[in-house]
Amino acid sequence: MHTLIIGAGVAGLTCARELARAGADVTVLEASDGVGGRVRSDHAGGYTFDRGFQVLFTAYPAVQRQLDLRALDLRRFDPGALICVGGRREVLTDPLRDSDRGAALAAVLSPALPLADKFRTLLLALELRGKTVDEVLAGEDEATLVYLERRGFSRRAVELFFRPFFAGIFLERELATSAKCFRFNYKMLSDGETVVPARGMGAISEQLAAPLVERGRVRLSSPAVALLWDGGRAAGAVLASGEELRADAVVVATSAPEVARLSGLPMPEASNGVTTVYFGGDAPVFRGKKIALNPAPGAFVNNAQMLSNVAPEYAPAGRHLLSASVLGVSDLSDAELARAALRDLHAMFAGDRAALAALAQYQLLRVYRIPYGQFAQPPGIHPTLPDNRTGRPGLYLASEITEASSLNAAMISGEKCAAAVLADLGR
Repeated sequence: MHTLIIGAGVAGLTCARELARAGADVTVLEASDGVGGRVRSDHAGGYTFDRGFQVLFTAYPAVQRQLDLRALDLRRFDPGALICVGGRREVLTDPLRDSDRGAALAAVLSPALPLADKFRTLLLALELRGKTVDEVLAGEDEATLVYLERRGFSRRAVELFFRPFFAGIFLERELATSAKCFRFNYKMLSDGETVVPARGMGAISEQLAAPLVERGRVRLSSPAVALLWDGGRAAGAVLASGEELRADAVVVATSAPEVARLSGLPMPEASNGVTTVYFGGDAPVFRGKKIALNPAPGAFVNNAQMLSNVAPEYAPAGRHLLSASVLGVSDLSDAELARAALRDLHAMFAGDRAALAALAQYQLLRVYRIPYGQFAQPPGIHPTLPDNRTGRPGLYLASEITEASSLNAAMISGEKCAAAVLADLGR
C-alpha cells in the first residue's frame, strides 16, 4: 500500500509517521525547501528566527503522544504576563505555578486588576484543571468575550489581560473566537508549561520528520499542481516538473486554501494573519521570562517577547533577541514596520530608563508576514469542519482544518487520517 502525502507540515508528518509505523509505504511531497510548514525556524548570524512567534504547550495530549519532549531541550516561559499600561509594567501570574515568588507577590499586590478578577482567574484555572478535555469542549458554544462577561470578569480584566493575551493565540483582538477554544487553551496553559525548543520551534517538525527523512520518504521542493484521478478515485499527483506519482491513497496535508485548490472541495475561507518583527540588541529590554502585553486601544504591537531571556540559544553570546507581534499583515515596508513597532515598544516601556536605553540600540533583523496564521474559529464552527475522509475514494485530509487551529489539532488530524487510510485499505 502506497500513500502519497502532499504537505510536510505537522499534520502531514504525523500522518506519515503513523502510516510508516504500521508498515505502509509513504511518500511526502513538500513544495518548499524544508519540512514544518508554519512550524519552521531559520538560523542566521547566531540567531534563531521562528517563522512567526510561536510556543508549544507541553500539556497538549497529542504532543505527549508524538514528541520526545526531553530530546527537544525545552526552554520555559514563566506563567502570566507583563502588562504594559499607563507608563507602568504590572505583573499578572498564577501564584500556584510561578516559581518566582517575587513575581507572585507582585501580582497579588498589583493594582492593575481588581482582587475579584484575580480570584476569578485562579478559580477558572482550578476548575479547568479538574476537567477532561472532552468536558471542557462540551456544551453550547459562544464567543470568548461573551463567556468572559458571563463568568463575571470586569471590563478592565478583559481589556488589560484577556484581550491582548489571547489575541496572541487567536490572532484576533475582538475575542470573537469560540469559547471552547478559549477554555481548551486556558486549560493547556494551566496544566502544563509554555516552552520553545532551544533550537527553535522548527526542531519539532524536524523531530517528526527524522525517521521519514532517514528512509528517503520526504521529497522537498516538489510542489503538487494537481491530483491524478482514475475512474473517480484519487490515484496520485502531478508535480510542477510534470512528473506523475501514483498511489493507492492521497492525503492532502496543507492549509485550507491549498486543500480547496487541489481537491476542489469547499473549505472555511476566513483566516487570521500575523506579522512578527525581530529586533536584536546589546541589552535586554526587560528581565524575566514573561510575555509583555500591550493593552492600549489601537495598539500596533499586540505582544512582545524577550526570546533570549527564555532561550539564550536564540541569540549569539552578548546579544539579545526581541520579537514583536503585529496582528494582521500590513502593506508597510519592513523599515516602516520596524519604526511603527519601535514606537509602540517605546510607549509600552515609557518611564523605564534602562528599557528605553536598550531599545535605542535595537536594530531590525527579520520580518515574517504570515497571511494565513490560522483559520478563523467563530462559535459553532467546529462541528461544520470537514472530515479526514473527503467522500471521494482514495482522497483524505490531514490538516488542522479538520479539528481546530493548533499544533495539537494538527497532530490529532494526522493521527486520525492515518487510522482512516489504514482502515479503508485493509491494514
